[in-house]
Amino acid sequence: MNVPVAKITPRNVVVSEISSFHIGGETVELSDQPRFVMRVAGEGMSREVDLNGSYVTGQLYANCVTLAEPRHEAPVMFWHGGAMTGVTWETTPDGRPGWQWLFLQAGYNVIVTDAVERGRASWSPYPQIYDTGPVFRTKEEAWSMYRVGARASYDDRIPYAGQRFPVAGFDALASQLVPRWTTHDEMTLAAYQAALEKVGPVHLVAHSQGGWFALNMVKRVPHLVRSVVVIEPAGAPRLTPEDVARIGDIPHMFMWGDFIDDVPSWKKYRTATDQYRQVLSDAGKQTTEMDLPRMGIRGNSHVPMMDDNSAEIAAMVVDWMAEAAKAST
Repeated sequence: MNVPVAKITPRNVVVSEISSFHIGGETVELSDQPRFVMRVAGEGMSREVDLNGSYVTGQLYANCVTLAEPRHEAPVMFWHGGAMTGVTWETTPDGRPGWQWLFLQAGYNVIVTDAVERGRASWSPYPQIYDTGPVFRTKEEAWSMYRVGARASYDDRIPYAGQRFPVAGFDALASQLVPRWTTHDEMTLAAYQAALEKVGPVHLVAHSQGGWFALNMVKRVPHLVRSVVVIEPAGAPRLTPEDVARIGDIPHMFMWGDFIDDVPSWKKYRTATDQYRQVLSDAGKQTTEMDLPRMGIRGNSHVPMMDDNSAEIAAMVVDWMAEAAKAST
């Protein structure tokens, strides 16, 4: 199948402001914590460190780039996946422009977030505040779960045939991985909602675990979401008729890469997401599925925003947003 190549027209990007904020969370006070004397900076003098006091916990971080003359009213807000941060959207492991830049070129103001307990959002003491320790992602798990290649092929770095992820950049991708907690869904949803209430409505583009959060969020604050693009979401919530009515006519787009049948976990996530999409479709809602292999675009990994055709995939999303906006007016 010959698939037309989508492109974002290169344009000069004139930025009027770069800003950031933390939002969400609460203050927690700790007592009965240790006091000790230590050197905290290089060869500096030792001093007392007192861990008793107040801590902010449950906040997220957002980086905002505002254009001098945006061509779209609502910004694009990016949510990353598990064990990852907003770096997902800022660049590619082999140094090509990331989706942050590409969507700026497409005329959108762009907001890139680090979720609760990730990256610049920071995290909190455990078990004093978080009730468990973090989970870490190994390079071997990333190789398999991001569907670069079979787990057994990691030692030899043999990717799937036709793989579009830049395998030479895999170690750079692994350098981005961060600790994560598996018990903070409600805390994270609360922070995401606070961010949307501050800057919404937005076009929401979310990846993997972020996709799961996004599909839950459209049920909570549908008036703050103009459209939602979920790229390989790690599952989806069940929808009741009341949920469908509340979601209304928010255009949904679901994107899937290649090699899903090779990883049982991804088959399960896909099934749950297909059920969500089918409920909306049966209700006559605007949904689009971009199954890249079925469209004749083979070889994409779990991170198509990093694959060698990431600019073309971004352009497909931009084109879809434009068409969804026309259909909604």
